[in-house]
Amino acid sequence: MRRAGLAWRLLRRDWRAGELRLLAAALVTAVAAVCAVSWLAERVAAASGYRAAELLAADRAVQGSEPFPADWLDRARELGLTVARTAEFPSVVLAGDRPQLVAVKAVQAPYPLRGALQLQPTPAAPAEAVQAVPAPGTAWVEPRLLDLLAIAVGESIALGEQRFGIAGLLVLEPDRGSFLTGLAPRVMINYADLPATGLIQPGSRVRYQLLLAGPEAALQRFRDWLPLDRPGLEWRTPADSSFGVRNVLERAQRFLGLASLLTVVIAGVAILLTIRHYAQRQVDRVAIMRCLGATAADVTALMAWKLVWLALLCGARGIVLGYWLHLAMLALVAQLLPPQIPPAGPYPAVVGLGIALTAMLGFALPTVLRLRQVPPLRVLRRELGQGVFRGSALYLAALAAVFLLMWWQARDLPLAVLVFAAVLATLSLLAALAWLLLRLLVRLRGRRRRLLWLFGITRRPLSTSLQIMAIGVGLMALLMLTIVRQDLLAAWEDSVPQDAPNLFLVNVQPSQVEAVRELLQAHGVSADFYPMLRGRLIGINDRTVSPEHYQDRAQQLVAREFNLSYGREPAAHNRIVAGRWWAEAEPRPDQFSVEIGMARDLGIQVGDRLRFAVGGEEVSGTVTSVREVQWDSFQVNFFVIAPPGLLEAYPTTFITSFYLPSAQRGLLSELVRRFPSVTVFDIDAILGTVRDIIAQGSRVVELMTSMTLIAGLIVLLAALQPTGEERRFESALLRTLGAERRHVRRLARAEFWLIGAAAGALGGACAATAGLVIARRLFQLDYGFDVTALLVGVLAGPLLVWLAGALATWRFYRASPMRLLRSGSD
Repeated sequence: MRRAGLAWRLLRRDWRAGELRLLAAALVTAVAAVCAVSWLAERVAAASGYRAAELLAADRAVQGSEPFPADWLDRARELGLTVARTAEFPSVVLAGDRPQLVAVKAVQAPYPLRGALQLQPTPAAPAEAVQAVPAPGTAWVEPRLLDLLAIAVGESIALGEQRFGIAGLLVLEPDRGSFLTGLAPRVMINYADLPATGLIQPGSRVRYQLLLAGPEAALQRFRDWLPLDRPGLEWRTPADSSFGVRNVLERAQRFLGLASLLTVVIAGVAILLTIRHYAQRQVDRVAIMRCLGATAADVTALMAWKLVWLALLCGARGIVLGYWLHLAMLALVAQLLPPQIPPAGPYPAVVGLGIALTAMLGFALPTVLRLRQVPPLRVLRRELGQGVFRGSALYLAALAAVFLLMWWQARDLPLAVLVFAAVLATLSLLAALAWLLLRLLVRLRGRRRRLLWLFGITRRPLSTSLQIMAIGVGLMALLMLTIVRQDLLAAWEDSVPQDAPNLFLVNVQPSQVEAVRELLQAHGVSADFYPMLRGRLIGINDRTVSPEHYQDRAQQLVAREFNLSYGREPAAHNRIVAGRWWAEAEPRPDQFSVEIGMARDLGIQVGDRLRFAVGGEEVSGTVTSVREVQWDSFQVNFFVIAPPGLLEAYPTTFITSFYLPSAQRGLLSELVRRFPSVTVFDIDAILGTVRDIIAQGSRVVELMTSMTLIAGLIVLLAALQPTGEERRFESALLRTLGAERRHVRRLARAEFWLIGAAAGALGGACAATAGLVIARRLFQLDYGFDVTALLVGVLAGPLLVWLAGALATWRFYRASPMRLLRSGSD
């Protein structure tokens, strides 16, 4: 503890002298970025998950075609879960002698468990958010039902054997888009009124749901307890109802991880540069300590304790800064978050402190430990101890620390490996470029005396090389982050365009297709119709398929029926990733094209033989292609597609999707009257929620980039700090020999511009290459090599280095040469 106390006093002295401030700034920035990202990602992910859960009206749901046993509800309540039941089915209501097809939904309090209903007391009143269910004997209906039946709020309608008074107008229900409900308007009643209607009879087509909300652990325990292998039973999550939400959240989380990784890398480079400069200034002090009797072990312990103290101090400051930074970011996106979000947990603070210790010990400790090699004779012979900081072991330790920090922080091995490979490749190329550039400059300096500004660069080859490498890595990281950010935001905007399909027409009979198409075209709506029929997978090759042979999503796929289709050409948003489409293969009907996710989950490969039960018969075919499907495109998609000759003979209905502006919603009423059997999937609510989440993710992405920019500025200052003493002496010497102040500035400016151009050119090229790989491999973005990054690097590199250099050296040109020389001799 005596050594720890002495190290604390020495650290305070060094801090007052200003020798550690840039190093501390780099470390605080890294810790703040990591903590802010961790807290922000943790709380926004939870909040975004809440928003996604609104599309299900619950955290989880059990769906089936039969009423749920009472012991299921009891078991869920025993586990501390909140439960509610719903039942949905098509029926007909009567107002006087006027019938109308409706989509009935019976709900049990406290429905909805997530989100809220939008309810109007009267057509003229504004909509209000409510979390309630209709009172017994009353119903909430969609406003258009009043027009269809020519009735008003307060009047009654007959549903089966029960009459219901209309008590409100249902504007929005959070989970309306999660089921292929009737195009007919919604009628919502209390679950307790369902038996009195007399509509539920054996064989009735009803969809029952058991909605669940509560802690994740309790939900998982309930899922493990459920007999999910029963036919027709399905466990549903918010991701199953959120379409493109899952991809948005995953990409946003990966970008936040990428931003924090690059911030740590850039800050690590700054720490490596500043600690080297700091250690060089400690050589004489260590030599004096050795003369006074300090052993090499004493020096090692003191230096290690100083770094630990500094890491703890900077870590604490970074944690506080990161916490306030994440609060500021939350405030900026508060309108996109639900009213209640989980509190900040302690884990990010622990991670931040670990990052501080790991970064300091990985980047700084190998360098300062070399001070133990400083001999006492250094006090008398200045040339001794100059080479203690040479050797590749220092940089190998730093690289090991970089990878460890990346893996720890990202918790995503592919992301850590790709970013580390990008950094390592950039460092290697920058080192080679710096070596070639210095050799070229040495030759130019020897041939042309006018190139005086090359003297400083060629006289400091190691420092110049380190500056080019450090600045190049910093610019690479910043440009790579910018590339991925721009492409990510553009992909998000394109994923949900303003004219994305918001209506799906289902159960269109073959005889109705042309009539429905003509009606849509008469209103300026263009739509493609796809055949659809139901089938259950019963065999793969010679193996019979059974749900107990699979787990999780694969089990759900096997336990239910698929929507099959057939066609001659693949859809525009489908891409063949394995095999060939039958238009290119031999023309035989017994073929299937399988979606890649289903193929991966069920272990299906090209050449496998699949057997489906369709309409009571067995249909088999060979898998000749695997497709990648854009499920978040809001277009009609299928797991399995066959050629026309294989499935055309079976009973088929058609499905289509299209965009219908709100001003043309009157088309729906005409569609109801002419085609009462057609059903619709209205996803306006889903689109709105997805756009909100995309806006939220975009805002956070923009804000996180600022932390990386701050770290980049620190790297620029840190890269120029080690040569500050030499630049000060050169400036004083040149001015003493008669050079004017403007000439000295011009020499420094030329040096800064050359270093910046070299670092920026290669940093931009590496950023474009690494950005291409990361955008395609990790974010699944369609991105090509963009020379813009190279041009920005060439232009921004010199400008940024010159600005940082001017900031670091401005005081040298204001002071007198005599004062600079005296301060340098001190």
